[in-house]
Amino acid sequence: MNGPRTSPRPATPAVLWLIALAITLLSARYQRVTGPTYPLYGHATLAGTAFDWRLERTQAGDADHRVHVKTGSSITEGTLEYRPAGTAAWTSQPMTAIAGEVVGTIPHQPMGAKVAYRVTLRKFDQQIVLPPQGEAVMRFRGDVPAWVLIPHILAMFAAMLYSTRAGLETLSPAPRFGMLVGRTIAALVVGGILLGCLVAWYAFRAPWGGFPISNDVTDNKTLLALIVWLGAAVALRVGRNPKPYVALASVLTLAVYLVPHSMALPK
Repeated sequence: MNGPRTSPRPATPAVLWLIALAITLLSARYQRVTGPTYPLYGHATLAGTAFDWRLERTQAGDADHRVHVKTGSSITEGTLEYRPAGTAAWTSQPMTAIAGEVVGTIPHQPMGAKVAYRVTLRKFDQQIVLPPQGEAVMRFRGDVPAWVLIPHILAMFAAMLYSTRAGLETLSPAPRFGMLVGRTIAALVVGGILLGCLVAWYAFRAPWGGFPISNDVTDNKTLLALIVWLGAAVALRVGRNPKPYVALASVLTLAVYLVPHSMALPK
């Protein structure tokens, strides 16, 4: 005879933390590689010469942007074309071969300005345009000090970690949400609002670009995450069943974190 069935044992807190950490790391990686400031890169072949290329899409500080493609010594001819994003007229300049690279320069632009650019490489009677989709878009911004940027990144990482862990806590038979909800909100306020505004100030001299001032996606998704978690905190405070509120807040936070960073940039 079969013995009595036993219910599966709930996951231990340590296992739930490991799952939350894995989800947080994967979402952070996804957001980084899908964002509009992440470099474009690939592999190309021109007249029998194969090489890897990489084109940056952000430039910090007051310097011109140096465009360089490592082609090796056999490809020495290239043209760099650039224009303010959204305009039609291209500015063209010949690129210089230096130590196995073909190099050109985009002049420095004001904070928040975006410049579209492309590189044409030539060898013999053949040529190739990089990137293959026709152009990359470079964003110019100010330097953000490490004492602002590093705590901002860590706080936003902590917010996602605590949010995910709180969502997983809804699976526990006797969930304890207080510490998780409180720390999620604290991390969002410190990392997303306070330090986030400082990052935007140093980068663009515009501390807040979200609702109701403008439509910056990064600021708006931070605001949305904070609002839903404040709603979960209110439900917890007034004694209502917090599970659906925490689950909703956790899922929405994961969804907004998956929206690529800096989708809308100051003009």
